[in-house]
Amino acid sequence: MAKQFILVVEDDPAWQDIFIELVGDAGFDPVAVSTYEEALAALSARSYVLAVVDISLSLPDHADRGGVEVLKKIEESPARLPAIVVTGYATVNLAIETLVELDAVNFFRKEEFNRREFVRVVKKEAGARDALQSLSDRECEVLDLMIQGQTNKEIAEALIVSVNTVKKHVQNIFTKLNVSARAAAVARALGEE
Repeated sequence: MAKQFILVVEDDPAWQDIFIELVGDAGFDPVAVSTYEEALAALSARSYVLAVVDISLSLPDHADRGGVEVLKKIEESPARLPAIVVTGYATVNLAIETLVELDAVNFFRKEEFNRREFVRVVKKEAGARDALQSLSDRECEVLDLMIQGQTNKEIAEALIVSVNTVKKHVQNIFTKLNVSARAAAVARALGEE
């Protein structure tokens, strides 16, 4: 099986060690960086199934928001990369900004950090991303048309294939995403499940 990398963006060496250990325990390969610049270099070097991003990337400066800038770069990327946010300086506004505006999939406060919950979220989010990456190009096209609400017949017409061929692609999508309905496949593709 190919390696599945998770990017860990954390400046505190103790927390970086914790995240590296937990990501490894979850069955993934961590790539740890501690600055915004290192994060950009790492993002351009390989593909990831998930990012774990600390908001403040400067130990002496708690107001630093380098992690938010990393999340913005991830959000601008054409490939949707789910991100888990961790911070020791949480506010309601920060949670809203990262979860809603920057589309983070989860938010952890370090002072209330639960290792078991973190591993559960990592497995869920990285596993969903891996499943989406397993789709063929044609299956991705079919899924995109399903997201637009098109029927099998409409998809067949758009792709110039038979309805039976579309049905086969839809079944393959269900199998790879471990779902049994179109709504569930669409929700998984949109990161809503």
